[in-house]
Amino acid sequence: MRRLPLCATVKDEPAMPIRSRPTVSARLSSAFVALSLCAATALPITALSSAAHAADGLVSDKMILLMRHGVRPQTDSKELAKLSPKAWPTWDVADGQLTAHGIQAVKALAPWQRGMLAAKGLVPAEGCPVQGTVFGWANRSVQRTIDTGKVLLATMFPGCGLGVGYATAEGPDPLYDASETELGAIDVDQAKEAILKAAGGSFDGLKARAAPLLKELDAILGCETGAKGCPLSAQDWQIDVKEGEGDKPASVSLKGPLAKAGTLVQVFLLQYANGFPADQVAFGKASTAADIIRLSELRQLKYDVGNRVPYLAARDASNFLNQILIALAIDPTRDETAGGPPNAKVLLFMGSDTQQAEIAAILGLHWHIPPYLDDETPPTGALSFERLHDAEGKAYVRLGFTAPSLDQIRTAGPIDAAHPPIQAISALPGCEAETVEGACPLETFLTLSRPKLDMTAVAPYAYE
Repeated sequence: MRRLPLCATVKDEPAMPIRSRPTVSARLSSAFVALSLCAATALPITALSSAAHAADGLVSDKMILLMRHGVRPQTDSKELAKLSPKAWPTWDVADGQLTAHGIQAVKALAPWQRGMLAAKGLVPAEGCPVQGTVFGWANRSVQRTIDTGKVLLATMFPGCGLGVGYATAEGPDPLYDASETELGAIDVDQAKEAILKAAGGSFDGLKARAAPLLKELDAILGCETGAKGCPLSAQDWQIDVKEGEGDKPASVSLKGPLAKAGTLVQVFLLQYANGFPADQVAFGKASTAADIIRLSELRQLKYDVGNRVPYLAARDASNFLNQILIALAIDPTRDETAGGPPNAKVLLFMGSDTQQAEIAAILGLHWHIPPYLDDETPPTGALSFERLHDAEGKAYVRLGFTAPSLDQIRTAGPIDAAHPPIQAISALPGCEAETVEGACPLETFLTLSRPKLDMTAVAPYAYE
């Protein structure tokens, strides 16, 4: 891996990154974690914020954003074609890449994003940030995360040369995809048991909840009878086990109609967000934002027995959450970050809805962002960890989720103070009695969060 200067320009990544799986040899000891996370939680005011922002109440001194990439097409057109006899719309880029419209929607979000950070005193309202105060990092094996981060930072800070770094080692990045490496490898039996437990002991309840929407989905696909694989609603619900091979760990996931439905309704959402004409969104059968959001219940159900299953989430995302906890715990006057990310005021992690859902599952977080369904993770939506302090220097953490509306993404129209994205505070379970202005005391936040990490899936990580 390579460490970028905090405001470095990043070279373009090949369109089709090579994927292989490295062995993670160094596991993080409990002693390392204790050292990393034991930084003082009463932070010195002098280094935190200008007097202009030292008003009564809590004052921000760090913002960590875990943002989903912008609009993309489906990731596997061949598999998608098997799910309907109809012809699917044509996209302007290859599977899984950031679209031209997606770029415009990211650019539309950037002014609000900068204005929000400037209002908190974390970046200047104009000109370039001080060297080292803004840091971006993306998932090397998912090109759209790199591209989204580059567009966002270049638009927020034009001419400043800011970019996003990424791991240069081949194979899955253990920060973003730990379960695809030795570090976060799962136990097959434990994973199967965890999925069934999340489903309520059997799939009967999920089947009943999904049945009406699956029938509607069959009608949208033109898949009620006859065609191969139809109807979707009649297919078997199974737990799929892919055995490990070489340095590729085993994987366990739900297989059948709900898994396919979750993919389909996300494709419909992306079609709408990308600005496709109404007759090309869900084949013209569910072409409004309200339709898309209603059908997205199928994707939420899929996540309930997938990325939000506590065991699976902890195996895949404990390493990522550990980095966030280290970043929050580090005294801003210190240069040494005890193995965490660079000690910047603004940390932008470009990732996917996978990491957002998994970290939320580990911490027990939820967010209410109507008209989206609860816990939705739209393109360019961001899970945020904001560190603040009071007049005495006591530190706090405020959790939240922010996302443009579907129509804001579809039109790529202005997003600013007059037309803000949808914003919500997310409460950390167990901290309700100590919450101030929606924020949990940092010491309490760390005390509640650390035990939720699966320390066997945590290791040192180098941003280089």
